[in-house]
Amino acid sequence: MLYGRVTPDPATDQIVFIHIRKTAGTALAAALAEGLGAKTPAITHWGGQREERGLLALHGPLRRAAVNLREHAAAAWERARGREPPLMERQPFFAGHFRLGEAPPSPRPRHYLTVLRDPAERFLSDHGFMRGKRDRARSDCLDHALYDLDLPAFVAALEARPEVYQHDYQCRQLAAGRPDAEAACAAVDDKLWLAAPMTRLEAMLDKAGEALGLRFPPLRTVRRTPGRRRAEDVPEALMARIRALNPEDARLYEHVCESFDRL
Repeated sequence: MLYGRVTPDPATDQIVFIHIRKTAGTALAAALAEGLGAKTPAITHWGGQREERGLLALHGPLRRAAVNLREHAAAAWERARGREPPLMERQPFFAGHFRLGEAPPSPRPRHYLTVLRDPAERFLSDHGFMRGKRDRARSDCLDHALYDLDLPAFVAALEARPEVYQHDYQCRQLAAGRPDAEAACAAVDDKLWLAAPMTRLEAMLDKAGEALGLRFPPLRTVRRTPGRRRAEDVPEALMARIRALNPEDARLYEHVCESFDRL
């Protein structure tokens, strides 16, 4: 990691949080934004979108177009009143669901951070969260109907049809879409300012605050997905099969844990 070798300046630079889904990123992003004094951008950016199928192939783009139209109209209204709307590229902090290197452009020098989660824990959270959603476009499984299965059947379905599952998703977010732990670990070492396991969020905030000369607010309570099974409640044999679905993410997660503990 670049932490300790590079020191961002919040007055001129931008901290960019690569929010990997199901890693408690919402709580962390809120604390970082508040501490850095960032405003909610008038125009949001969607980042890379997963291929959508069926009705979602129409629903997703229409929804994004409606949001973009509303945001641009509101920004134009602010300018017409002589007020410049807060734009992402001018903020000291920006967060989003996008891969490393795919954040929208900004003239500010950038410093990236992210949070990783134990792959099996993240798998359980993704399954529990997506089971209750009608719009499942943002998911690890490309065949959204499979989320209607209970956990053992869901795992069996992914083992039988590995092509429909975005295995090693956390590696993909750091290695240009590739499920490659070696490339993802290299990105952690050479491109990220700070990365931490989800179990060390408070320590991560302390590290960031120490380097930036800021005091970040306490983390809000991390929401637990209703109905999600805990790892300790899942039979060990099933947990082993879940871990086997994401071997590269397991290597990446171990690397981040060890790297963060060395800071």
